[in-house]
Amino acid sequence: MMKHIESNLPLPVTNDSLRNFAQLIYLSQINQAMTLKSISDLCRLHSSTDMIYPKTSQSHTMGLMYWQINNIWQAPTWATIEYGLKWKMSHYYVGHMYVPVYPIAMLTPYLANVTDENAQVSFYVINELLNDTRGDLICSIYTLDTLSPRLSFGNDILFTSPGVQNIMNFPYSLLMKRVDCKDNSPCIIHCLLNHNQHQIGQTLFLNRPKNYQLLNPNLQIESIKQISSTDSNITITVDRPALFVWLDITANVTGYFSRNEFHVSTKNDY
Repeated sequence: MMKHIESNLPLPVTNDSLRNFAQLIYLSQINQAMTLKSISDLCRLHSSTDMIYPKTSQSHTMGLMYWQINNIWQAPTWATIEYGLKWKMSHYYVGHMYVPVYPIAMLTPYLANVTDENAQVSFYVINELLNDTRGDLICSIYTLDTLSPRLSFGNDILFTSPGVQNIMNFPYSLLMKRVDCKDNSPCIIHCLLNHNQHQIGQTLFLNRPKNYQLLNPNLQIESIKQISSTDSNITITVDRPALFVWLDITANVTGYFSRNEFHVSTKNDY
């Protein structure tokens, strides 16, 4: 587990053993969530009905399940719901990665160098709805020191049947040169898919997260407003992009969040 975490995320730097343990729990949950999402995204990208072979009815991905949903005892497992029914980071990711209309951003080859003239950034939308799906995909390139994007671009989407569409492609080296990201690590790409009054985000890291120079985003809870007997709205503010934001509640409060373990790159993200 430690080796897997260390390959992508920075390990804690502290002499406080309790703080070190708490930070490792946080990092292990990020690692689990990102692993599930990465596998799911790749499989869903190869799930188009166009890929089905007529003679055998087989295709690259004909369905997708993950192991496992819940625990039957307290233990460090791959379950996405804890023994006490608390949602882990990965369960929020599962709710995100299984939505029927879903954007995917991909850098090919993986972790390509900014000087690689053959590398490409591609943007896809997966649609599993039977009815017409209309909307737009808007993507922006950010650095971690400001909420102002260096570049924004987008395209309309239209589906009349289920399938996978390649919406946009860009030469990676030219795109990074245009936004002055000479090194992969300062930049991330954040996309928003708007369709039929729904919105879903997607973030593409251009390097391993441990190689990013993180700045204090000044993350603050601005307000908590109760809107019904069971629901409350939480407003969060940041001065800079914040990655892997995790909200937690005290032990005597039950429930879950509509979104959690998310990235904030604009003032209107949450």
